[in-house]
Amino acid sequence: MNQDNQKSLPYTLAFRVPLDLRRFIAACNRKLSEVCRSFEPIETAHVTIKFLGHSSNHLNEETVIGYLPEIHRIAWKYMPLNIYLRGFSTFQYDAGRSAVVFLKVLPNVQLALLHREICEKFAGVFDIFPHAEQENFEPHLTLSKDVFSEKSQQIARIVARSHKMAKRMVKLNDLVVMTPSRLFPVVSEISSPLICPPVR
Repeated sequence: MNQDNQKSLPYTLAFRVPLDLRRFIAACNRKLSEVCRSFEPIETAHVTIKFLGHSSNHLNEETVIGYLPEIHRIAWKYMPLNIYLRGFSTFQYDAGRSAVVFLKVLPNVQLALLHREICEKFAGVFDIFPHAEQENFEPHLTLSKDVFSEKSQQIARIVARSHKMAKRMVKLNDLVVMTPSRLFPVVSEISSPLICPPVR
């Protein structure tokens, strides 16, 4: 993987969260404001189903459009999909990177089945991300990737207290492929023109 790919996010199949959850995310960000330098844009808040890969000759906006009906064929039977959120947690990709703070998605059989079916159907088509799929798939809603490393004890206290939060149900039905510049809605048929709003 080249350095440009390490810096840019891969194409991602994800559910965008509904508008009414954005106020809750903003409140979560306020709780974390003393331990995080910055937060992910609320307008692109999402729950990842599968990382698809970095931009290449075989994965670009044109080829993504061709995959949308097949993704829809797999996904429609799981939608709308109800998930439950409760509390914060953290993980770290490697020692040289900042920790990630996220809202935990409670275990969900339907979400896991959708993820597995997408992985199996597109094996050999989309890139494999071993840290984030199959048995390592941990659905979550990222809040910040920019945590103060010197505040690890304070973060641990906030995370521990957050587990007492009431669980919050979220209905997911806005499935998209996110690219570096646009969102492609997952649809059953490609109409012309396909309306793809900018990511931000």
